Amino acid sequence: MANDHGPSPLGPDFAYGDASVYVDAVAASRVMTRLRDALGLEGDALALAVGPVRVHGEANDYATGRRAHPFDFLQWPTVLECQASAGAPAEVVQAVTAMLEALWRSGFKAVAACDFEDELPARGGSDKYPRPVPASAGSAASPRSWWRNLMFPGKRKE
Repeated sequence: MANDHGPSPLGPDFAYGDASVYVDAVAASRVMTRLRDALGLEGDALALAVGPVRVHGEANDYATGRRAHPFDFLQWPTVLECQASAGAPAEVVQAVTAMLEALWRSGFKAVAACDFEDELPARGGSDKYPRPVPASAGSAASPRSWWRNLMFPGKRKE
């Protein structure tokens, strides 16, 4: 995970030092403003402090410019770079949990990518947007029909 905000002050081996939260929203500033308001934080929305975690909202360099599928969260347009400035692991998990839950309540799709995903609700959000399971040979559903069901009815092509 690239971090343009410098190394974690807690040390490079601290597994709770950083996390990226991918959000399926085009404007990082809008996401940060909503997050600030939902958590009742003070200050501007460019950089927020959520407990011991400093959060910067940015455009995702890996976004493809087209609407990404729900499980392709690495291509969602906004990424919140989170860096722990202090605090115990439980405090960092609590801060990232609060962010994720606030984003979900605000209607955003959000998934955290970090070393402690399994300690977060819905495994950091990945359980909320699971990858489809390939159909077995005896199954009536197929990956092709699964994808067709995601498209808007007017956009389907036979």
